[in-house]
Amino acid sequence: MEQLSLWREEYRIGVEAIDAQHMELFAKVEGLLQIAMTEGEENNRKECLELLRFLIDYTVHHFETEEAFQRAQGYVSYEEHIKIHRQFKNTVLLYQEKVEQEFSKETLKKFAGTLMTWLTVHVCGYDRKIAKNQPLPSRLSFENADELIGKVVEQILGETYRISIRNVKSSVYNGYIEGKVIVRNMINGDRRYVFLYGFSMDMARALYHKISGADIARINHMDAIERSALIEIGDILSSHVLGYIGQDNRTQFEWRGGELFMNEYSDPSVDIKNSVLLEFETDCGKLEVLYCAAGG
Repeated sequence: MEQLSLWREEYRIGVEAIDAQHMELFAKVEGLLQIAMTEGEENNRKECLELLRFLIDYTVHHFETEEAFQRAQGYVSYEEHIKIHRQFKNTVLLYQEKVEQEFSKETLKKFAGTLMTWLTVHVCGYDRKIAKNQPLPSRLSFENADELIGKVVEQILGETYRISIRNVKSSVYNGYIEGKVIVRNMINGDRRYVFLYGFSMDMARALYHKISGADIARINHMDAIERSALIEIGDILSSHVLGYIGQDNRTQFEWRGGELFMNEYSDPSVDIKNSVLLEFETDCGKLEVLYCAAGG
């Protein structure tokens, strides 16, 4: 796997102290990736745990800096931003527990892929709004699921990754997702929710390159870092959609870990017949999105 370069100058939000801390966070994630891609299990475990503990402490310090700045500026979405910070801290602590209990390269790579994806979305989609005092998207009520999903996809692809949507088509799911890489999220709340995201080969490669600065060398044999990064994209999209469906935040849902399928999706235990399938044509390939809510 080629060397990853995560920080980009376009990630600057214009607040010197916060930008410096963002650069440090991206550098620490690169450190985790370096450990994950080197030999020596016991040395890797020791280095990883030391870096992970530092990352947790530094993340708390960074969030305190961000939140203090928001309070001083009277940021309009302060409370919502705090919730997002709490969710992320929970994710880091969960992976720390996994690594401490049973260290493995697979777990480390999954964490690193998840972390670098979350950071790009948070910095580009949320933190950019702080200095300009722009509100985060409000949790509006959408009567039309197509409109809701379209808005979420536009926010993530457009605001975070600068991917323009050319056209959106709606159809009834006929048992086939065209994507080369298919990510599934299953979430239990007041009802059971199923999301499918079908990324064309071009879209999967473009997204991963925008996240990591690297290319997916072998799309049919992706590394755990590559797979977890794409799974996290699906998780973030699902989280945003559910955030609009009348719930306060994602912690009220029971999340089953995202799963990735290559070339085709099949699971007879999940009935998603007659669900709406949205097809987004972009300047970087195609994304298909299926959303289904079963009875509670």
